[in-house]
Amino acid sequence: MRHGLLLSGLIFLGSLLVLLFVRRLFFGFIKKSSHDYAVMLLRVLRLPSLFWAIVISLYLTVELSPRQLLGYSSVVEKVLISLLILSITSFFSNLLPELLQVYISKTNLKFPRTGIVFVIIKLFVYILGIITILSYLGIQVAHFITTLGIAGLAVSLALQGILSNIFSGLNLIASRQIEVGDFVKLENGEEGYVEDITWMNTVIRRRDNNLVVVPNSRLVNSIVVNYKKPTPSMNITVSIVIPYSSDLEKVERLTLEVAREVQRTVEGADPSFEPPVRYSAFTELGITLNTTLRVLNPDSQFLIRHEFIKRLKKTYEREGIAFIQPSAQPFRNA
Repeated sequence: MRHGLLLSGLIFLGSLLVLLFVRRLFFGFIKKSSHDYAVMLLRVLRLPSLFWAIVISLYLTVELSPRQLLGYSSVVEKVLISLLILSITSFFSNLLPELLQVYISKTNLKFPRTGIVFVIIKLFVYILGIITILSYLGIQVAHFITTLGIAGLAVSLALQGILSNIFSGLNLIASRQIEVGDFVKLENGEEGYVEDITWMNTVIRRRDNNLVVVPNSRLVNSIVVNYKKPTPSMNITVSIVIPYSSDLEKVERLTLEVAREVQRTVEGADPSFEPPVRYSAFTELGITLNTTLRVLNPDSQFLIRHEFIKRLKKTYEREGIAFIQPSAQPFRNA
């Protein structure tokens, strides 16, 4: 009996030392790599690998020890295997979110700060682990899976609106058509900078510094103008009406001079852009003249329009040219 206990102790100690030595060699190999995935794997494996070494050593002890020492060896074996499966489940539930976070950091995705996706991943992995343990123990899992499916369907129906916003938020993030920092205009006329994209809502900061909170599902199903894509620069058109008695050649020349001066000298204008000046229509009051200017970002459009109208009025007054009812409207490049 004493010799049997001694043999079991030696088996456990020997197998544990061997496994710890292998663990140390493996970690030493990983430490030589500076890759983000290697660092992440080392962090996730450190504690579970120690637990695996102990459980595997106990399992080998049960298998190789004399049977008279362990009358309940089959029960002990099942418990150890179940613990091993549970620990592997815990490992993967921590590994997958870590992999997702590394991928997000490498691809510069503007991922929401809320961790609901990581919770869902962990929950899914644990459900798979529990099903595996039940199958190993010989417990029928068909009813469990059926019950789980019915419960999931009931929850999805009850939380239909919430889930719709969540998946719409994931769609916004994955498509990158709208990102944090973009200047957008909504279908209802609201416009501003995208402050945050959460699982439920997209937060937009208007120019008056107030926030507009839009449910993701509504944003996905509406028409949105993104002034920052494909580039943050945009064109604005300033329209004026010139009386029929005006010298159109002179008006065109002076307007072009003012537009070029604004493009070169005003901060926020694109100095490399050549502004076109075009007559576009006959009206009851006169002839419509359109001048196109380009700004480097949406916020600059107001200053550029302001400076152009102010300088144009001063030039027209100096040259004795009249104009009627100036107006302006921004538009995107074709």
